[in-house]
Amino acid sequence: MALVTILAFGGAAHALRLTRVPEAAYRPDFKQVPLQIGTFKGRDLPIDESIYRYLAASGMLERDYEGPSGGVRLTVLYAADWRSIHSPSGCLPAAGWEIVSDVQVDFPAPPSLGTREPLRGRLVRAHKGEAWLLVLYSFGYYGGTTADWTEMASKVTAGPRGAGGLVFTLSTPVLPNLAEAEQRLAEVLAGAYPGAIAFWRQGAPPGAGR
Repeated sequence: MALVTILAFGGAAHALRLTRVPEAAYRPDFKQVPLQIGTFKGRDLPIDESIYRYLAASGMLERDYEGPSGGVRLTVLYAADWRSIHSPSGCLPAAGWEIVSDVQVDFPAPPSLGTREPLRGRLVRAHKGEAWLLVLYSFGYYGGTTADWTEMASKVTAGPRGAGGLVFTLSTPVLPNLAEAEQRLAEVLAGAYPGAIAFWRQGAPPGAGR
């Protein structure tokens, strides 16, 4: 399921984006996100170029991970403009999913990140007919993570020019076992997130004197 959905922006908003968005200081290709995470083996999926161009994205990754207990879909979208980054909590209903729970969650940061700050995100449970989905997403910005879209927008706006932000999204079927679904998401999060933000940690962008 594509978690990044085209939203209907007005012509004025689109024009505003074109005139005010700072040039991206990074062009991440996400090659450092491992294809093998524990018992999960990844397979890259083709990027929808029409969505990529419309959102003015500077980097995007779609990947399926398959493991013994089930599969996990990973979507990462990076952009210099916070307006290009959408919340899955808004995209899911647009795709026909009914959200039944939406809670903030914190996960310990993987040791490779070198920080004590947790990875902060939201855990969403949704259904469409008989299908049930568990979604974990986090907004990343230069220097941290947040579960709140508004805070992400503020951090990107106030942060180094061109550093941008991203939304990191994982989804997996809930059935037949919710505990196993949560464990799948936690395992892939720990293995994939450091590689997804490696481009920020490899050097400060222009104007990042702080």
